[in-house]
Amino acid sequence: MRAKISLKEIERNMYRQSIQDGIIDIQIGSILLIFAVAPHLSEYLGDFWSSLIFLPFWGLIYLALRTVRKKYLQPRIGQIQYRSSRKKRLKSLTLSIFIFNLLALGAGFLFLVKFPNFPESMPMVVLSILLMTGFSLAGYLLELPRFYAYGSLYALAPLIGEYLYITYTTPHHGLPITFGIASGLLILIGLVIMIRIITGYPLPDQEYLA
Repeated sequence: MRAKISLKEIERNMYRQSIQDGIIDIQIGSILLIFAVAPHLSEYLGDFWSSLIFLPFWGLIYLALRTVRKKYLQPRIGQIQYRSSRKKRLKSLTLSIFIFNLLALGAGFLFLVKFPNFPESMPMVVLSILLMTGFSLAGYLLELPRFYAYGSLYALAPLIGEYLYITYTTPHHGLPITFGIASGLLILIGLVIMIRIITGYPLPDQEYLA
């Protein structure tokens, strides 16, 4: 029994190490950066095109991070084959993200048609709840505790933005400020983690020669 528990713990530690490379932090920060930039672009491109223009941006970020992971990170931290239970957990995360996006899309549609019974601040409250739920779910399924802190950070972003909008008439409900700070912080954390791995772990052939 002890051997099974030990092997399970080893696999869990290797899994956590394999995803602790900062990539996922940068990806999420880049995706949610849309809330900071799109409001400014919507004045010139409209709501649809200001969002659509981010697709090639995300594609370039994805390709760049994939190259960095393959060329610089995986040779240092390795790559593991997950057990069936771990693969099932990751599939559950994919399904949860899909359902989460459907709920977010549905909520966005409801606010887009501007039902008269909705208070003006209701979209920000719903967005805050969705962000907290999404990050908490990701933190649980990925076993990354820092995602709970990320969820709290992003959950506060629309609420603080709404406060800035009501109190100081900050443009675009304060979202460019609050989401810009939150996304910049996530990207910075990801870059710090990535740089620490690259500078702190030598390549296998370099370690052998030393």
